[in-house]
Order: sequence, then C-alpha cells, then structure tokens
Amino acid sequence: MFQDALPMNFVGVGGESWDLAFHTASSFTSNTNQQHYSGETLSVFTHTFGIGIAMFLTPATGLALMPAFARAFTNKEDPRLGNFYENVVRGLVRFLLPISLLIAIILMAEGSVQTILGGQLTANTFTMGIQNIRIGPHAGIEAIKMFGTNGGGINAANAATAFENPTPLSNLVLTLAMPIGTFSAIYAWGAWVGNRSHGVAIVAAFFVIYMALTGVAVVGETGTNAGMVVTGNGLHVDQTVGNMEGKETRFGPTASAIWGLSTTGTTNGGVNSMHNSWTALGAFSLLFAFATNNISNGVGTGLLNILMFVILTAFIGALMIGRRPQYLGKKLEWQEMRYVFVVILVLPILVLIPQAAAVVYQGAIDSMNNPGFRGFSEVLYEFFSASANNGSGFEGLGDGTLFFNLVNGVQVLLARYVPITAQLAIAGYLANKKVSPESKGSLDTDTPAFVGLLIGVIIIVSALVFLPALVFGPIGELLSGGI
Repeated sequence: MFQDALPMNFVGVGGESWDLAFHTASSFTSNTNQQHYSGETLSVFTHTFGIGIAMFLTPATGLALMPAFARAFTNKEDPRLGNFYENVVRGLVRFLLPISLLIAIILMAEGSVQTILGGQLTANTFTMGIQNIRIGPHAGIEAIKMFGTNGGGINAANAATAFENPTPLSNLVLTLAMPIGTFSAIYAWGAWVGNRSHGVAIVAAFFVIYMALTGVAVVGETGTNAGMVVTGNGLHVDQTVGNMEGKETRFGPTASAIWGLSTTGTTNGGVNSMHNSWTALGAFSLLFAFATNNISNGVGTGLLNILMFVILTAFIGALMIGRRPQYLGKKLEWQEMRYVFVVILVLPILVLIPQAAAVVYQGAIDSMNNPGFRGFSEVLYEFFSASANNGSGFEGLGDGTLFFNLVNGVQVLLARYVPITAQLAIAGYLANKKVSPESKGSLDTDTPAFVGLLIGVIIIVSALVFLPALVFGPIGELLSGGI
C-alpha cells in the first residue's frame, strides 16, 4: 500500500488499494502467489524485500513440516515432533538457497536480467518509437519462483517474457524445476520412514497421473483450435503446428503444454502461455490437475497433502481385505481419519461454494471475458488456483475487483493453514502411538497393487467431487465442438 514512500522505487509506481494489498499479502504469505495486479506495478524494493523474502520463507515453512510428520511414524509414544525454527533454517540453507542459486546462474547465462539498481530499460523499437521496459531481479526471483513452487512473476506475462525465460534451454530448466522438488520430497519420505520402496511407489502413482494429463494437454494443444479454423473473411488459419494462439513462438505448443501441466500439477502457478487460449481439451487437463489437488502439489506441504490420499488408500485397502487399518506400523483410527477428511474436503468446499455464488453474482459475471462454458471455466480456474495454493491465472477474467480480492484472499489463507493445522493434529495423534510390527496380513504399501489403488482413489475422489463443475466448463465446451 505504501511502496510509493519506500526506497528503490525508480519509476515512481504508486501503492495498491487496501483490498488488492490484502490479496497480495495473503497470496504471497501462503505460497500461492496469485496476482491480481500487473507485476510491473511493484517497485524493485517490493519485489526484492517483500515478494522475494516471502518466496523463500513460505516454501521453507512447508519443508519444516515434512520431518515433523515423519517423526509421527518413527517416534514410539513420543509426542515431540522437532523444532520448527531448526527445520526452516535447514530447508533454506541446505535445499532452497543452493539450488535456487544454481538455477539463477543458468538463467543469467541464458540472458535473464538481474539488477536492483534500476527500474526500467529504454529501447528503440522497429517503428522508431521508444519503449520503456520494467527490469529488476528477474533471474533471482525466477529461480525461487519456480523451484519453490511460488509462481508470481515480475512481469505481467510471467515466464512468457524474455527477461524471465529467454531461451528454450531456460524453459527446459524451469520446467524441470517445478516438479523436481516435490517428487524428491516424496522419495525422501520413504528414506525418512525407513521404507524407500514405499517412497518409490508413491512417486510412481503420481508420476503416472502427471504423465497421463500431460499427454492429454499435448494432444489438445498440438491439435487444432475449433474457434480459429475459419476467419471472418473466409480465410483458413494454418494450424499444422498446433494451437499457437497465446503461445510464444520460441516454445511452441508442445513445450507450452508440458509447462502448463507442470505448473498446475504442482502448486507453482508460473505460466509461459495464455491458458485461456488453450483448447477445451487442454483446459480440461489443467482443471483436472487442480481437482487432484495439484497432483504432486508443492514443496513441503505437498508431501503432506499427498500423504492424506495415501493414508486414505491404506485405510480403505485394509478394510477391503478385512485387516486392521494401519500405515507404516501406526494404527489408523477415527481420530486421524476425521482430520484426513477435513484436509481432503477443504479444496471442494473452498472451490464449489464461491463458484456457485460467483455465477449468480452480477459483479462476478461482469468480470468474465467470455460467455458460456469458457466464462464458467475462467471463474472455476480462478477459485481452483486460489484454493489449491497454485496462483496461476486462466486470464480473461477481470479479477482485480473487490469481490475477487476479498474472496481469493480468504481462500488462499484457509487453503494453506487449515490443512496444515489438521495435518499437525494427525502427526500428534500418531506420534503418541506404539509402532505395530508388520505381519503377513498387513497391507503392503510398496507394491504395484497399492500404486493402482492409490491412483484409483485419487481419480475417483477428484472425479466424484468436481465432475459436475467440469461438465459446465471444459467438458461442456469440448462436447459442443470446442467453441
């Protein structure tokens, strides 16, 4: 709100309104990074000391929860889960800072901008005009933005701009940076609890879902856009390379589709293409990734959200074979399962109730850029993005209004801290329990059968809850011819 009175405001940008400032603060302190403002409207000081610091601390907070939850299974009737401050510092120093530094160096070598000494670059255009381009600590912010599953960029066009993502090589590095942290955390979980094969099994389950939806996205975006086959004057649009609307020519449809699923398959939210320009099939893949709670989710808290589905699968699987439900030697009882269901139900409650209100509230309807199925998808994507702590935008939606600032601002906070509270409660209950030895009758959690059951539980839960909303959005658009 008061950045105009702070230093390093080289181009004299003004402060944000109170509702926009509330949304921005809520978004970046919850690791969501949803932006209802253009990135160029923040000063270098705000980007460096406000946004930048939050981008490191929020994923570190999530990382601090991982060993705490692991101790719930390794402790034997010991309620102590560790020291939060110690875990945060270790996550920063040993994980986030060194890898982010490496990514930033690669980006700078590829041509990404890194400066805190100026606010804009003046360039001469091909038409002999003058263009003022905002610059700042692009490489440093971009590195932690992608690796820390943050997503908020310095530029409005995010990673589609050359200052943030200049080359195909930088695009590849940033695409890999999104899921690598979350998948490595899942594998580390197996090591922490003394069962590496179980960690591999969880990675396999989520990798299958991730690759399947990536395939759907690639098929959708390398195909034709039904709304662009014929122009108003009867000329045919050449779509031999796929749907190029809203795509950067240096990336193309395939790389953009893979990025799109990587950013919605995690809680990242950074974009290198305009998602509202995707085909109906491509849009479905993005929204279904949200419906699974971002597949592999985010750094730290993502593992805990994944484990809620794993615990639910172990509970259901044990009951199906007539065994006492337990997971990693700890009995699963009603105390833990009620909190598991709280975590799983947070996403549909936070998405569907505001969605129902938005489609009948005239102020929200006026913010839609498109009518019909696509307009419904714009609002659905907005609420999914906030409630899944993702932060990306479908765009086309005028979300910088009082309604969306307040609703999304509350959503991102509830979506972040309600699950964390419930998950720590689960850890507290489990830590006080004895470790029961595995027997021949116990449900194996490192077999292909368990992988298949886990995939089934995730898809069934996601489909049952969100299928009606998806029918009114991308599925309806697809069945109507994609227009």
